[in-house]
Amino acid sequence: MPGTNDARGWHPRTLVVDNYDSYTYNLVALLTDAARAHYSSSIYDGGYCGGAETSMEEAERRAREHIIVIRNDEYSWATVRDSILPHVDNIVISPGPGTPARRADVGVSRDIIAHTEEDGRPVLGVCLGHQMIAHEFGAKVEQSVVPVHGQTSTIDVVDDSCLFRGIPNGFRAVRYHSLTVTRMSSNLRVLARASGTVEHAGRMVVSTDVMGIRHNTLPLWGVQFHPESVCSEHGAQLLANFSHLTRMAMGRTHVLRIPPHVQSMSVQARDQRVWERKPTEPRFNLVARRVELQGAVDAGAKAFAHLHGDDWAPLWLDASDNSGMSVLASSARAATVRYSVHSQQVRVVRATGPNIEDELFVQALSEPFWTWMQRIVDDTQCVDSVGPAFRCGWIGHFAYEMKDDGCGDRGSANEVDAQLTFVDRCVVVEPGCAWVLALVQRTVDVEHEWLDQACGFTSTSEAEAWVHTQTQRVVKALDLDVPDPEPLHVQMRPLMDRATYLDAILAAQQLIAQGESYEICLTNEFRAAIDPGLSSARQAYMHMRQNNPAPFGAFIWDSHNQSGILSCSPERFQRTRVNSETEIEMKPIKGTSRREPRPLSSNEFDEWLVEDERRKHELLNSIKERAENLMIVDLIRHDLNTISHSVCVERLMHIESFARVHQMVTTVRARALSGMVECLAHCFPPGSMTGAPKTRTTQIISQLENRRRGVYSGVLGYFSVHGRSDWAVVIRTAVVADGRMSVGTGGALTILSDPKAEWAEVETKLHATMSDSVSP
Repeated sequence: MPGTNDARGWHPRTLVVDNYDSYTYNLVALLTDAARAHYSSSIYDGGYCGGAETSMEEAERRAREHIIVIRNDEYSWATVRDSILPHVDNIVISPGPGTPARRADVGVSRDIIAHTEEDGRPVLGVCLGHQMIAHEFGAKVEQSVVPVHGQTSTIDVVDDSCLFRGIPNGFRAVRYHSLTVTRMSSNLRVLARASGTVEHAGRMVVSTDVMGIRHNTLPLWGVQFHPESVCSEHGAQLLANFSHLTRMAMGRTHVLRIPPHVQSMSVQARDQRVWERKPTEPRFNLVARRVELQGAVDAGAKAFAHLHGDDWAPLWLDASDNSGMSVLASSARAATVRYSVHSQQVRVVRATGPNIEDELFVQALSEPFWTWMQRIVDDTQCVDSVGPAFRCGWIGHFAYEMKDDGCGDRGSANEVDAQLTFVDRCVVVEPGCAWVLALVQRTVDVEHEWLDQACGFTSTSEAEAWVHTQTQRVVKALDLDVPDPEPLHVQMRPLMDRATYLDAILAAQQLIAQGESYEICLTNEFRAAIDPGLSSARQAYMHMRQNNPAPFGAFIWDSHNQSGILSCSPERFQRTRVNSETEIEMKPIKGTSRREPRPLSSNEFDEWLVEDERRKHELLNSIKERAENLMIVDLIRHDLNTISHSVCVERLMHIESFARVHQMVTTVRARALSGMVECLAHCFPPGSMTGAPKTRTTQIISQLENRRRGVYSGVLGYFSVHGRSDWAVVIRTAVVADGRMSVGTGGALTILSDPKAEWAEVETKLHATMSDSVSP
């Protein structure tokens, strides 16, 4: 685009170097917001393009054309120097795990800082980036006596002439760091320090770490705190100041953009190419009938018992706490997709009887399963219709090991890491009503012939007949009683005993103290013998749902492998709704307190209520628990910001109570132009089950746990045929196979964690899952 000499139209082009952090894209969002605001005002005051009418979408596009993100190890210094730097005005070095002294942790970030004198472009380092500047120019960076992760501190501004201009002294900012600058060099000067106290080792201690620095003569600035955190103040102003400092250093007034060939080198551009989608026509029509329930109690359980009591392949998404929607379906004679990360092979089968399957399709993928599945979901949508949130579609799970999709060298070829069944007929129970639903094919697919073979009725009359019959059965089911489940008693044994688990906690905390992670979600697995087969698994689930009702319960039985998922999950991972944009909601849980069962006697209720409220208040105000929650909230914001142009924390850290536990929950919403599978993939695996930064921390988890997590820590839910999805984190869940029941449980570890308290939390969550069925 032609340049203009009007300085109002100028905004710096920024290179962001990502050091494999889980907060980088929150910085990118701040930068994008600033550029968007700049171009919006320039558009409407005529300063940018002579007063031409331009949409806000145009401002958004221009803003994104001014930012490029690369990872610290994907290009050599020569490539960055010769091909990227000539087309940007400043550089932001992101936070990240590790130490500034280790080349593998910082990559090309070190070269950029080291060559600032000859290059001349201003550099802002955040956290690890700040430590790199200090290390490169002679300051001493060491482990802090008081590591701080997820806590807010008061920041005292020592010099407000540049980076902190206009920011009030004593503002609050979030810190995530174990290393700190302990001795300054003559090349650098301090701009800001922490003041006040933070929690450490069970007490409040004074912290005065260096929080901001600059080089005396070169355009280098660093901040130890995280201006991009949702709980930090004045982050936008700090980046605006960096933009102003860039203009002063570079002397630019011409409006320039990052050329397309340079933009194509960015992480964002490559991601867009991977997820490129083609328009598709709706494949199905929906036949639907609504049934009034007229105050029926636990209608979902009654309908399941009547409709699927003898089903050898039941699929039940069960809002057992009656808070939402339950889906009653079957994988019998339905198309089921299975995928193995190890072999990178996708198989589509149809179960025609117990232990009998027809193979419909097999392919070794040359792309991630996620992108393949996005095309399949796009190709199995229906015409606009009226109905519940789920109107048929794909139900199943993604195991935790799907985080390694594309590596090709993890796990076993026999392991199923993703399994989704296409439900083309079902009953959906909501509070006050039920829906009976069936899909009818309306198009033929040449590319995916197996979809025509196994998905949907071939005629409307057949679908209507099925809906009519099922409606009568649902009405009849409301008059039936569901017997109480038989008692379940199992002897569960941990894979890591108490002593081993406590040692793993200490090892994790040592890695946190070394700067390798901010938070590590360590888990254990408990196992017990159980009678093999569907009948015992069904009884076990009915016992679990009675004692621990949850909004995202599930009972899914795989008849071929004789295995099942029995879940009482309280945690929504991600819900999406596709209209002109995709609306996304995520509700991470971090922070747990044991809850005693509500007493049956009214004489004991008042005392119980006082104690219950005390525990809720203690959880809500715990510095440790709030820090854990905040770290995952900022991680989720980062994940969403990789695909979204609008991320909002709607409700930060509130308490939700369940039968056996209180939980600290945050609600995050976003809008994007991505498909349902793409949204899920960009946020997977759940940050509440990994910790942060996600990439380094999952590597640490693999070393500490030395086992597959499998379904546990993954997600379970659905992609509906009308652009809706809802996925839960697989916690409070038992997996049964080969006469064995496995229950995963664990917790987030930070530098503040007390190992004995963490083991107690593991036991709390185990009992929340299995209730009084657990024997020592």
